[in-house]
Amino acid sequence: MPKPYYFYTTLLIALLIFVACLMMNGPMRPGLPVANDLVTRMAYINANLTLWQWGWLSWMVAALSLLAFAVMLSTELPHGAARQYGVLLVALGMAPDLMAETLFAFVMPQISIANIALLQFIDNLAMHLTGFLGNGLYNLGGMVLTLALLKQQPALKLWLSPGILAWILGLGLSVAIALQQLTLAEYFTAASMVLSTAWFVLIAWKLWGASNVRRT
Repeated sequence: MPKPYYFYTTLLIALLIFVACLMMNGPMRPGLPVANDLVTRMAYINANLTLWQWGWLSWMVAALSLLAFAVMLSTELPHGAARQYGVLLVALGMAPDLMAETLFAFVMPQISIANIALLQFIDNLAMHLTGFLGNGLYNLGGMVLTLALLKQQPALKLWLSPGILAWILGLGLSVAIALQQLTLAEYFTAASMVLSTAWFVLIAWKLWGASNVRRT
C-alpha cells in the first residue's frame, strides 16, 4: 500500500544517517579508537570538543531514526512474534548504544589524561557497548523483520536481499569488535552503513512510494 509519508520519512532517515556517517568519517575520526593512540585521541577530542559532541549527537539521532524505520517496516507484517521481537531487539539496542555515545561524548572528555587506566577502561567499554552489543541487537532485529517480510511476501526477494546482506555485514561488525579487529570493523562499518542506508530508500520506495511516484 502506498504510504508516501513513510517514504518521505525514510528519505529523512537516510539523510540523518548519511550526515552521521560523514561526521564519523570526517571530523570525528581522529578521536575514534581506530585512529591514533589514546593520548593523541584525547588531545584531539579536547581541542575539538564541540564538534566531537555534535558528532555523537548526530549518531544518537541516527539511532532513533533506525528505530523509527524498524517500526515502519514492522507495519508490513501481521501482528505476531516476528513483528514484536524484531522491533524489540532494535529498541533494546538503543540502550547500550546511547550509553556508549554518552560516554564517548560527555564522560571521557571530563576525565584527566593522567588517569589513563580509567580512560582506557571507559573507551573499551563504550566501544563494546555500541559496536558489539548495540549494533548486534540492531542488526538482529532488522534481520528478523526482513526475513519475516520475505516469508510473507516472497515476491519481494529481489528487493529484500540487499537488506539481508546489509544486516549480515552489520553482524560482521559486531564480531570484529568482539575480536578486537578494529581495522576489519571499520571496513564492516563502511560497507554495512552504505548498503543499509541505500536499501532503506530502495525498500521504502517499493513498499510505500512506488505507486505515488508513478502518479507524479
